[in-house]
Amino acid sequence: MGNGPQHSSQQRRSLPNVSLARALSKLGVASRSQARELIRSGRVTVNGRALTNPEVRVHPERESIAVDGKTVARGRRLYIMMHKPAGYVTTRSDERGRATVYDLLNDRDRRLFPVGRLDRDSRGLLLFTNDTPWANALTDPASKLPKVYELRLDREITDPDMERFRSGVTLDDGGRTRPAKIRRLERADGPLVEAAITEGRNRQLRRMMSALGYEVKDLLRTRIGSVSLLGLREGDVRALTPEEIRALKAERRRKD
Repeated sequence: MGNGPQHSSQQRRSLPNVSLARALSKLGVASRSQARELIRSGRVTVNGRALTNPEVRVHPERESIAVDGKTVARGRRLYIMMHKPAGYVTTRSDERGRATVYDLLNDRDRRLFPVGRLDRDSRGLLLFTNDTPWANALTDPASKLPKVYELRLDREITDPDMERFRSGVTLDDGGRTRPAKIRRLERADGPLVEAAITEGRNRQLRRMMSALGYEVKDLLRTRIGSVSLLGLREGDVRALTPEEIRALKAERRRKD
């Protein structure tokens, strides 16, 4: 590795979206040719993920770049929320050509990754970040961070089935869910319940209701911890406020 001068934070912020090899060179880590060898040998990570293509585009202002585990550019941490509409899959690209949540993001946000998922038919609050440890902590089942949903069912749920839901439900794969919360909501346009769970199994709420004999006609995630969807229109995106970021971190720690 070279011994070139370390760049100031102001110079780092001025780096444009460039190849990874060029970024390492501009940051004074190594010459361009040395940087290519470092990258090809798997010694360079971006946001915690090893990359081996020297030409992949990165933005040091927004991404964390490390060589042999040592950070050389700590990108600005970004945290945003989306009101996901139905009809979008939570993935960067889709082999079937379906619309993805990345179609709703600005160009500056397209390198972020989702914190958890919502299936294609579900709507509501979806978080994105480039902060891998923060995302892992929020999605870790051990954090027991509550996620709240409104479910429109095909028929009114009975009191005994609500008690079964609260106690935990055995799913189609034989796994049993944690105890959860549920209550009826008074709406004129059909049976609606609010449910809160602290884990994130694939299509969990739909599968829980199916195990109880109900079909979920519509699913809306309204809250993750204390962060609410309230005020964000369907399809819109906004940055989390500093207060919301701090609240999620505090709630996560309280569950540890």
